[in-house]
Amino acid sequence: MTEIDMIQANATWINLAYTAGEWWITITTALVVGTYFAARQIPRWLLAVILLLYFLTAFSVVFEVAEYVGMADEYGMRLAALRAANHIANADFEPIPHFGTFNNLSLYAVIVLGSLSAAGYSFVHWRNARKT
Repeated sequence: MTEIDMIQANATWINLAYTAGEWWITITTALVVGTYFAARQIPRWLLAVILLLYFLTAFSVVFEVAEYVGMADEYGMRLAALRAANHIANADFEPIPHFGTFNNLSLYAVIVLGSLSAAGYSFVHWRNARKT
């Protein structure tokens, strides 16, 4: 692979990781809005299914993001090795040290905490709507 092929592959995997995050936002928002507007009509078994969907969506997205980030890291390492083998200097601009690690961990935290918060909100709103 040439250098530009590796850069494009790296960008593709990073974009796919964020696409998975956007998919999570879409599904979670749809579940929250659906629960909010139909809380009185939702039976217990359907709420259990909704809560299961929150869990499965978060698990699926965390798994997908981990795979895509791992692939992007591998292409980044291969690109660095290719540049070192061809005696090409690294970019003049170096990002903040460990920024990629911080970005990955913050993305996982947003997905997990967001799913827990959305599930908690849906459950509390459903319970309060059923009481009245």
